[in-house]
Amino acid sequence: MERIIFHVDVNSYFATIMQQENPALRGKPIGILKSAGRTCVIAASKEAKKLGIKTGERLREAKVKAPDLITIPAQFDIYLDCTHRLKKVFREFCPKVDIFSLDEAFLELTNCEEIMGEPISYAQKIQSAIKKELGSWVTCNVGISHNKLLAKMAGEIAPKGSVLVIDQSNLDSILSTVEFADVCGVGWALSKKLSFLGVTHPYQINFLDDALLSAHFGPFWSKELRKIGQGKETHFFMHAPKTDYMQSVGRTITGYKLTDDEDVIRRTLLNLLEEATYKIRHMDLAGRHIGVSLWGHERHWGAHKTLKFWVRHTSEIFPLLYEGMYKQWQRDFPIIKFGVFVGGLEPVFPTSLLPEAHKNEKISRASDAINNRFGRFTVYPATLLGQPLIRPEVTGYLGDKTYLGL
Repeated sequence: MERIIFHVDVNSYFATIMQQENPALRGKPIGILKSAGRTCVIAASKEAKKLGIKTGERLREAKVKAPDLITIPAQFDIYLDCTHRLKKVFREFCPKVDIFSLDEAFLELTNCEEIMGEPISYAQKIQSAIKKELGSWVTCNVGISHNKLLAKMAGEIAPKGSVLVIDQSNLDSILSTVEFADVCGVGWALSKKLSFLGVTHPYQINFLDDALLSAHFGPFWSKELRKIGQGKETHFFMHAPKTDYMQSVGRTITGYKLTDDEDVIRRTLLNLLEEATYKIRHMDLAGRHIGVSLWGHERHWGAHKTLKFWVRHTSEIFPLLYEGMYKQWQRDFPIIKFGVFVGGLEPVFPTSLLPEAHKNEKISRASDAINNRFGRFTVYPATLLGQPLIRPEVTGYLGDKTYLGL
């Protein structure tokens, strides 16, 4: 039986949720920034998009297009709460839900025809349920097809707040008109390389032979492009089976400017590690692989180490990461991007007999309980005093879905 896949995508999610929360913002061009003082628009409202403002655009350039642009710092806690509420809605309509990112999901409705009835009507019921749950200002697209590639494509090109079906009757015409740069999984570099061959739409791939594709794109992408040209499911959507727990936890942040300040570097790494270890303990895991990465202007340094013991506390990891790795490096460039990670995670409880280890566990459990109830960084190490805290963020494609319960 042919599959039935719905792709549900909330329109201009970050900005729309803010407009739902604050009616005074409705109908106005809104630009969402990662945090106050940032200069990159990470999301734009429908009104801002109509003025030509794009995701990732510099604020200075966006202001030229929309002098009245209203900028708001992202509220990741609110977005994540809304995503959990969206998942609740999806579960009412579909037994198999794959949350793809904060604002979109795939619903597998194969073999559900008796319950679903006519697909477009069922999709409209989902749209109405989302409005009821999140608010009347919130609209979404629903794309329907027989695989995830086409369902997402339909959701992307459908008019805002509408439903679009891609089937055999319109497949070729859509593949002939959609821009290759807008196909999920095809990045900017690949689409540019395709344009050099005169290929701007997926259907054009069908006019190139296998030898030419392989010569220009190699064995992997030549096959993937062939699938896209035929509207078939690609590797990008074929996720590996989910594990019961995350294998690693990492955190990165890009600063406002290059810095040589050793105190800023130390406290930034400490702040990021504090967030990572909280997540690890929240999932009741411990790891043995730790690492640090630092970026400057077109330069990078990193180090990692596999330990002989299990760790999950900042107090035991940070000396190894900072003194044992970073301080051993003769830094020769200023830093703007920071990253830490703890890998090799397992549902293992550290078994050290040292009193210090038991003390760390007790302190962490107490502080975690407070942070769980009142919000992250209600309680945090005193060594982070004196500079703005780096708050948790949620990435668009949810690399930490297991931790977030999605």
